[in-house]
Amino acid sequence: MEHCTPDCYEVRRAVPECECDFALRLSMGGLLRLVQGASTRHCTLLGITEERYRETHTAFLLAKLCAQVYRVIPAGAELTLSTRPAAPAKAVYHRYTTLTLEDGQPAAAVDARWVLVDTETKRILRRAPEALGLPFTNPSVPELPVLIPKPGEEPLPLGEETVRYSRCDQNRHLNNTRYADLICDHLPLERLEAGPVRELTISYHREAPLGCTLGLYAWEEEPGRYYFLGKNGEQSCFEAAVKF
Repeated sequence: MEHCTPDCYEVRRAVPECECDFALRLSMGGLLRLVQGASTRHCTLLGITEERYRETHTAFLLAKLCAQVYRVIPAGAELTLSTRPAAPAKAVYHRYTTLTLEDGQPAAAVDARWVLVDTETKRILRRAPEALGLPFTNPSVPELPVLIPKPGEEPLPLGEETVRYSRCDQNRHLNNTRYADLICDHLPLERLEAGPVRELTISYHREAPLGCTLGLYAWEEEPGRYYFLGKNGEQSCFEAAVKF
């Protein structure tokens, strides 16, 4: 099943085991990859392709996202993904995606905030080039909280992670969805065994290029609530908040 209009794209997908964790639950990274795939497919069907981006020397960069999980999503489950983009508010493009199980009840939602940049000047564009042909006209879409409060204490160092081949996208930067994998790899195992992450918020400050080393820091604000920080040298690459 696939349905596409400029305002909404719907598709049905079975949850692949390869995107699930040891409890055969859809992982947070797997959830974000399903959402990213649906969003990309929507743009492609509307003619917003890689060729169009190259011609206009533009690219969308993810600035912030919030993902909420309401129910456990098991391997093999049939999901309906419905993704809705909004017309830009200033320079920000909102896209809201819901994931619904076969009983019609919502299982998860993702609020993603994108910015359009000129790949030659690296500047954020407040107006898209006419040749890009963006047809998004929804005045608004639902929103989730994307603000990340600063931790009450200085976050503690966790170690380092190198951005390698298998984690990168076509721009040779750490893929947006791989931040979730990296964060979850550093959560207490007993928390993940007890149940999935219920909310993940990420603020992407700077791209992490292939080969760079990220210093990771974290702080447990309260039981089941964590703050993460990733730095490339002295520069912050991302912040994240996790709730169980």
